[in-house]
Amino acid sequence: MGRGAARSRGYIRFAAVVAVLFIGAVVSAAVYLLRDPAAPLGFSALPSITRPGAASEPSNVPSAKGADARKVDAILDSVDSLLRNNKTAEAEAVMKGAIAQYPSDQRLHIAFAELMLGKDDYAAAYDSYVRALASGDRDAKLEFQAGTVASMIGKNDRALEHYAAAQTADATNAEYPLYLGQVQLQLGKLDEARASLVRAGHLNPDDGRVWGSLAEIALRENKLDVAMQQIEKARALQPRITLWRFIEARIHSRAGRPEKAVELLIGLEPIERNLEPNARVLADALSALRRDGEAADVLAGASDSQPANANLAFDAAVRARKAANTAQFERLRDRAVKLGHAAASTLE
Repeated sequence: MGRGAARSRGYIRFAAVVAVLFIGAVVSAAVYLLRDPAAPLGFSALPSITRPGAASEPSNVPSAKGADARKVDAILDSVDSLLRNNKTAEAEAVMKGAIAQYPSDQRLHIAFAELMLGKDDYAAAYDSYVRALASGDRDAKLEFQAGTVASMIGKNDRALEHYAAAQTADATNAEYPLYLGQVQLQLGKLDEARASLVRAGHLNPDDGRVWGSLAEIALRENKLDVAMQQIEKARALQPRITLWRFIEARIHSRAGRPEKAVELLIGLEPIERNLEPNARVLADALSALRRDGEAADVLAGASDSQPANANLAFDAAVRARKAANTAQFERLRDRAVKLGHAAASTLE
């Protein structure tokens, strides 16, 4: 197996990691928003629905020359063979030895970063990407990968630097201003985020993430008509993405149309409807329509699906009390008490 195939599989691993992160970014960002409506939406780690633009081999040339380069080739092939045989520990040991022997070879640092991604050790992966950037050409795709992993471990300031560098190195790739704009949005830099997202939209107007992100900015600024126009574009382009449905429901709720929010969320499959952000928006919309019993059932279902969430158990108990559902109230209150919610024991 040649090193080109090894590199290709390594970048596919990177794509797989950020694809999984998509769901986590949606859920955690939405929960954060609902607890603090003024907080920025956490789009920074929201990857492409398809394979990211970075998932291809960097254009940099190897650092090692001649015989050393051939030795590194052989090392990478051996590591690839070990990984194909599920010998991860052995592959890691070989990589560490190779890096000690050839510390200036960029390919080794990239390969080690990919190995750490496979172990979900994102901090170590980021450190390796930084070393890779320091030991060879600062390729746009490599900057993009470093930025994405930086955002995964909460280093948003560094993610901004990497995404900006990627954009400077390649002004034709829409992924770079898109991700830059998402991190800027997460940091509350709304004007800068809008400029980056508009630039991404010019490069790729068919990407629903651009319009969904712009809709979130407009919603933050209470420009509800603009927000609705943007989210309609996002939903038309990516109708199966629940996040866009969630944002549209929030727009309707803000505009005093709770019935529209209910229509958008009530028909979700239970696994999606029970996600905390969806459940909270749906329950609030049902309560606005004086359907308190249904609202209580929605939050109770969400709490049952996330039984370790103390805040959700407490709020579900409060909603059950409002609906005069005594059995439901006592069950959820007891859950909140057992989970250590500070105010749960005061509920009566």
